[in-house]
Amino acid sequence: MKEKEFISAKQELREAEKISWKDLMSGDILTRKSVIKQLPFILFIVGLMMIYIANQHKYVAVHREFGRLKKEVAVLRFKSMELRAELMKYSRQSQVLRRISDRNLGLELSSEPPVVLEEDKE
Repeated sequence: MKEKEFISAKQELREAEKISWKDLMSGDILTRKSVIKQLPFILFIVGLMMIYIANQHKYVAVHREFGRLKKEVAVLRFKSMELRAELMKYSRQSQVLRRISDRNLGLELSSEPPVVLEEDKE
């Protein structure tokens, strides 16, 4: 017959009672049968902890990058609004006329309305 896979509660209690400070400090407690049987679960938990720590580091890095980009977007939005206001100022008719006269381009404001030219379709 197969050997029992699980140890009885009494046997586990006896092993737990036998734990001394010396066993704990020397590492002998890790070689016990009950601990060795739980080794896959312990390794699984350690793996999960490592994934959790890596995830936290990634989150912190992404959060910092998000904050930096948010500040950059605010600055660029302000510059965009500033440039838009400046463009509207320079595109006013009075500003265009003043700049033309300052540069002596010889252009004048027309006193006649524009004429639409029509093409014959014949």
